[in-house]
Amino acid sequence: MAPWPVALLLLSLAGLVHSESRAEEPGRSRGGRAAQPPPGAKCTYTFIVPQQKFTGAVCWSSVRAAPEPPVPNGSETRALQEGLGRQQAELQRLRGLVEVDGALVSEVKALRKESRAMNARVAQLYAQLLHEILQRRQRPGLLAQLEGRVANASDQALRLARGYRQLELRYQALAALVNSQSALIARLERRCQGGAGPPPPQPPLVPVVPPRLSGIANESRAYFDAAAQLQMDQTELAPPTLPPRAPGPWRDCLAARLRGHAASGVYEVQPAGAGQSLQVWCEQELEGGGWTVLQRRQDGSVSFFTTWHHYKHGFGTLDGEHWLGLESTRRVTGQGPGPYALRVLLEDWAGRQAYAHYDRFALEPESDSYRLRLGRFRGSAGDSLAWHDGRPFSTLDRDHDAYSGSCAHYHKGGWWYNACAHCNLNGVWYKGGHYRSRYQDGVYWAEFRGGAYSLRKVVMMVRPVLPAPDAA
Repeated sequence: MAPWPVALLLLSLAGLVHSESRAEEPGRSRGGRAAQPPPGAKCTYTFIVPQQKFTGAVCWSSVRAAPEPPVPNGSETRALQEGLGRQQAELQRLRGLVEVDGALVSEVKALRKESRAMNARVAQLYAQLLHEILQRRQRPGLLAQLEGRVANASDQALRLARGYRQLELRYQALAALVNSQSALIARLERRCQGGAGPPPPQPPLVPVVPPRLSGIANESRAYFDAAAQLQMDQTELAPPTLPPRAPGPWRDCLAARLRGHAASGVYEVQPAGAGQSLQVWCEQELEGGGWTVLQRRQDGSVSFFTTWHHYKHGFGTLDGEHWLGLESTRRVTGQGPGPYALRVLLEDWAGRQAYAHYDRFALEPESDSYRLRLGRFRGSAGDSLAWHDGRPFSTLDRDHDAYSGSCAHYHKGGWWYNACAHCNLNGVWYKGGHYRSRYQDGVYWAEFRGGAYSLRKVVMMVRPVLPAPDAA
């Protein structure tokens, strides 16, 4: 071995021992422990090894190990958190500004749209103003035309008024002529029959047109010109047809309705007191139900120009045209304990309907000719039956009216005639409405359509007076 490598190794070892001894002397503490070297201090070691013979490759690396990252303390952590909070608050503020800016943008867009609409409206108003200006310039000519039209219409109205007055005069003249001819025909008939004595005066007529049209509009000319087809008189009237089994017996139709029978049809009733049970038509669907039908007209299939016997006992078919009978009606309405109400349903040939309601309806016994007793009226048809209140019933063979002649003869039916009739619901059923006849003998209600108009449908029905809602 060469002498200079050995000397170099000894010098390096001596320097290392000397540096360690110098570092230990000032760094000792009272506890005998060495102080920690200052951070960042570096030590260098040099090793001298004996010279050897190397046969392979020799590698030397100068890469040092990476130092450990420093650990942050509490103050730095708090500072970082405060900075992060400030940044988050600023971020929130910026987001709010962005939202406000978006709302402002939307509002600006809406204002622009509204501005465009206002501009279009202004343009439209401007065009309309120009049109009005042009029309005002032409208005004097239009006013002159309108004044001319008004003058022509006034002249036409005056001509129509004069024509109407002339028609009234002609009508009066024709009515007087008809009355005189009717009197002459009556005298000739009496002469042909060998009768003597002065003929009875003609029966009074109700107005052809009612003074108050109850909700009726002007009808077409076709109804005035419609041909009237008179029903055929029946010589023998069959008693009402009865079903084999009818529900009952009940006190009246209202009692059946209160027991749950809600279908209209033929029912058997047994009024209080002596007497046999009756077969009646109960109307359970109209006006709250519980109504006993006294009379029905709908198709002219039954003639009501008949005798006292038939009107007393009834005739027709219960499910069609029929008259219940005066005696049966008196038994039903006079059984008590309270009064019965009368409701009259009317319908013309145009389908318009009206009604008359009387809060009391009763008949006196046959000894007083089934005299009529009525209560207060309400309804839309007008009160045409009050004039007959207190009058006895009259037929062709029993005349109890206040007229010197026979109202039943002239009006072709049985009714509580006065002198003679403001309503004649048992008259002749004429088809078409307005009819031509020598007398006012149709099915009419003067306050509804007048005496010269025969109604299409009529129903008379009674029911016990119901207590008032506040009295229940």
